[in-house]
Amino acid sequence: MNLLNRILLLSLFTLVSLVIAGCNGLSFRTNADEYVTYQATATTVDIYQPSELYNHDNEPLGEVMTTYCGDIRKDIATSAPSINSLQKELKVQTRERGGNALIITECGKVIYPACSIYLECSGLAYFLKS
Repeated sequence: MNLLNRILLLSLFTLVSLVIAGCNGLSFRTNADEYVTYQATATTVDIYQPSELYNHDNEPLGEVMTTYCGDIRKDIATSAPSINSLQKELKVQTRERGGNALIITECGKVIYPACSIYLECSGLAYFLKS
């Protein structure tokens, strides 16, 4: 090996060592874990009609509810959440209570004087034993 090849090899080794040492302790921050957890939690809860649920041995866990109040004049950049995302939030609340079944009692737009857009979703959380 000639001297030039040795110098290039040594320079490459030094450069790689510096890059690896410089990245030591580097961390990346992301909300991907929260999103994946949220999606997984929502998918472990099924939505039922009242007549379907009463055919199962179940334990009622109480009411779950979520709302959205928006002002069109101020919130032009952000749009209102979809009904599907509100229902997903109810599923997450149900799962946090230990449930695996949800009856949605109402979900949609409601008139509320302080909000240009007011969405409300409520339901009943259950744990199905069978």
